[in-house]
Amino acid sequence: MKYSSQHKQLVLDLSWTSLEGLPKDNRWVKLGDSLPWDKIEQIYNNRLNNKHGGAGNKSARIIIGALLIKHKMNLSDRETIQAISENPYMQYMLGLSEFTPRPVFDPSLFVTIRKRLGEETFNDMSESLLKLEVKQAEEKARKQKEQENDDSDEKHGSNVATSVRDQESLQEKETSHQGILKVDATCSDAEMRFPTDLDLLHDGVEIVDRVIARLCKINKLPLPNTHLKEIHSKYLNVIKLRSKPKKKIKECMNYLLTKLYRNIVTFLNMAGKESNTLFNTLKPHDRQLFMTVLKMYHQQKDMFVKGVHQCDHRIVSIFQPHVRPIVRGKAKAKVEFGGKIGASIVKGYTFIDHHSWEAYNECDDLMRHLRNYKKRFGYLPKKFEGDKIYMNRTNRRILRLLKIEIGGKPLGRPSKDQLTKEYQMEMAKNVGERNEIEATFGTGKRVYNANDIRAKLPDTGKSWTAACYFAKNVMKFLRGLLRALFETLYFLMEHSFNLVMFEFQNLMVAKNLILTNNRYL
Repeated sequence: MKYSSQHKQLVLDLSWTSLEGLPKDNRWVKLGDSLPWDKIEQIYNNRLNNKHGGAGNKSARIIIGALLIKHKMNLSDRETIQAISENPYMQYMLGLSEFTPRPVFDPSLFVTIRKRLGEETFNDMSESLLKLEVKQAEEKARKQKEQENDDSDEKHGSNVATSVRDQESLQEKETSHQGILKVDATCSDAEMRFPTDLDLLHDGVEIVDRVIARLCKINKLPLPNTHLKEIHSKYLNVIKLRSKPKKKIKECMNYLLTKLYRNIVTFLNMAGKESNTLFNTLKPHDRQLFMTVLKMYHQQKDMFVKGVHQCDHRIVSIFQPHVRPIVRGKAKAKVEFGGKIGASIVKGYTFIDHHSWEAYNECDDLMRHLRNYKKRFGYLPKKFEGDKIYMNRTNRRILRLLKIEIGGKPLGRPSKDQLTKEYQMEMAKNVGERNEIEATFGTGKRVYNANDIRAKLPDTGKSWTAACYFAKNVMKFLRGLLRALFETLYFLMEHSFNLVMFEFQNLMVAKNLILTNNRYL
């Protein structure tokens, strides 16, 4: 490409269409050349289940690559497709051979992809990245050992030492416990308005009014008076007060409950005619919204009568009825609204082992984490590190039976052996190692927006959360490649320098011998 200026306007002349000549130091080019696309393609196609029938699908490299770009750059669905159509480096990662300004696919396909994929699929892809990194590290270590053996002066002794190290590594691989498993739980906040009882009741009134209007329009019925303007005026008179007295809030809630009940009865009387056929004329989304409002009304009415503010399976958003309040006890917010996830970290890679929209006690996830670890790697972890809530008596008994080391303080009053400096340093080391998963949650939420899940359905919300941490794992894989490349270059430079110094020393010894012989001659 070349640049030229005409009338103070910079003109860009693109003289290429092929993407093969792009510089290899770009991050998207490195990902396109380094990721195990064959394994990802296999995992993605197995999820589709269209091997023997159905239409063909787009390449997994295009689909998964677009998801990576979306969550790495924090873009919307439409902005992601626009960015890909404008960036040749992104198109190279997606496997395109030539630059094209046309969109790779319609942005609405992202919704179908999120419905199709789940956390298991993204966990399998992250597992393939981890195994590839381990394989590359083992191959690099093997090559370095061979290079060191070739350059060693005492070849026999080095071969014996190498054979001993190989036997020790083989024995270590044959054991049933390897690696460190770090677990913790957090909440992935959903993108929603902070719920209040007045807001929920007002939303319910508006939704029922909208459903009644659509029912009358479809079946050509007269539109009844739902008093929506009056209800909205009463609601605004209270919600806009700077300080809201409890008496006014209670009066407004009583008024909204009464009007909402009246509109619900009106709708049921209209939809119940002719053997419930009118209700079926509505769209499934409208029917689902009405049933959610009906359930919310019963919850709010029951809490208002009893004078409490909590109930089982409480609805905090009519448009996302699966979201529940998750009590976390954090300094910023004691209650968060979203899905609760139980995650595990192995060698820096994050796996989501449990995702639930209901609140649960994470101490019950111990066996789930251990089973997933054994399923992924074929052996149990050598050491388990978790928060205090995981270290109850039952879990400690399970870990001792499975011969897994516990990375944490024992229960009960500390003994004299636990007051030594060595023991305190070991406990501080365990705490420092376990902080990796806390940092992972911070990175996932701050960098990859894992605390702002904008999917509205429960399945798509799970897929969105898993995609955020999968993008984090991919960037971890890329950093590992760069570090391995730097270490390889450093080893080659050091090896070359040692060879040069060895030859220089030989020359100096030869020179001294020649000078000595000349002196005696």
